[in-house]
Amino acid sequence: MTSEPADPLPAAPSVRARPAELPSATVVPAPVRVTIASIGLELPVRAVGVAADGQMELPANPSVVGWYRFGPAPGDREGSVVLGGHLDSREYGVGPLVGLRKLRPGAVIEVAAANGSKVRYRVEGVRDVDKQRLAVGELFARTGPRLLQLVTCGGPYDANGGGYRDNLVVTASEQ
Repeated sequence: MTSEPADPLPAAPSVRARPAELPSATVVPAPVRVTIASIGLELPVRAVGVAADGQMELPANPSVVGWYRFGPAPGDREGSVVLGGHLDSREYGVGPLVGLRKLRPGAVIEVAAANGSKVRYRVEGVRDVDKQRLAVGELFARTGPRLLQLVTCGGPYDANGGGYRDNLVVTASEQ
């Protein structure tokens, strides 16, 4: 049995090529400091991610605020910048975020970035939200208005229930 040679493949059509023009990515510097002059608060900010329990990771020291690095940064075109920190701890005692309860609508929050730029926010509201009812999708919004969500513990402390019942949430809009 002999096999006959296969027909040659047709010639490939010619294609004009040109360099790809990718859109340039906007890089916004990470926040490094948050200041609320009306209550005498000035704290360093560190980038954080997700803790083993699936919640936002927080710095152990209540005198340091965490920025959720997987969401918007101050100066991004849209979405909520989320900063959070502990109200207190056994190791460090009561932290400066206890002063957030004194904030009133209209107060100014300034967030400084690694490149020296600053973004100003004006407080819209301060509220306690039951941790079980916290609207995570709303708090960590990647689209929509440019907001700052500053979060710590709030409400009564329940030693048998594992800590504070609520989150204190400060919502502020970019100026």
